[in-house]
Amino acid sequence: MVLTGRVFDISRGCVDDGPGLRTVIFLKGCPLDCPWCHNLEGKSFRPEIAYDVSRCIGCQRCLEACPRNWPFSSPHAWRDGCLTCGRCAEACPSQVRRLVGRDYQLDQLVAEVIGDLDFFKGTGGGITFSGGEPLNQPEFLFACAKALKGRGIHLAVETSGFWHDKLRDDLVEWFDLILYDLKHIDSDKFQKAIGKDNEIILNNLKQLLAADVAIEVRLTLIPGFNETVADLTAIANWLTGCARIPPVRLLPFHRLAVAKQALFGQAYSYAEHDPLSEKQLVEAREALKRELYR
Repeated sequence: MVLTGRVFDISRGCVDDGPGLRTVIFLKGCPLDCPWCHNLEGKSFRPEIAYDVSRCIGCQRCLEACPRNWPFSSPHAWRDGCLTCGRCAEACPSQVRRLVGRDYQLDQLVAEVIGDLDFFKGTGGGITFSGGEPLNQPEFLFACAKALKGRGIHLAVETSGFWHDKLRDDLVEWFDLILYDLKHIDSDKFQKAIGKDNEIILNNLKQLLAADVAIEVRLTLIPGFNETVADLTAIANWLTGCARIPPVRLLPFHRLAVAKQALFGQAYSYAEHDPLSEKQLVEAREALKRELYR
């Protein structure tokens, strides 16, 4: 049986996902459903069709290629019962439709990214696996890591921490850097916002901080969820109780997903929330630093 993984994007020349210039591989599917997530297309493991009706020239080649029949005059009628086979995207001359979620064999993906090796060597960069949640496809993720690590490539993984602890040893063995997306340490707040228990996330982070692996904790400041001084103090106090205090990077909430709502036919529940101001960001960074290193 050929091992495959489902990827929804490969982005090159990235500078915010680890050291140097990086190629980021976005694996599809996530066990969490964070309402503020900007990667709407990464949540479901299923392939999806991104549809930009504003580019349509009315040629109807999508309808001709589709194995189903639907009224072309109704722009979104095709969504009902869509098989996500991708034939409409292949047939469209205007790129109105795009299949998001391609299955790669291990050798295919390695061949796809290995051409970036010179960029990695010249900048101290490498490859970062993101998502979605990359550990939602653990067998494929670790097979890729083994193949790429053998070529001397620096590997990072961005994770929510919501995975079975049996994956921890492989994570430590095959990755040079873990970018850990810590949302909150308050279990009630986490449960109310996301509908899951964060005990798994906290336990995995605590165990990783006791292991010999580089970790950067990433904390996206979400309005009404974790942006107050009280929230940051609680998070800092929890981190100071771990085996070591990791570097913590505060990231601003943004609304990039607003533009994706129409593309994927999904409502973005944080569309009306305002991002934090630069002043608020500075104050949050100072508050966190003060609590972590007092």
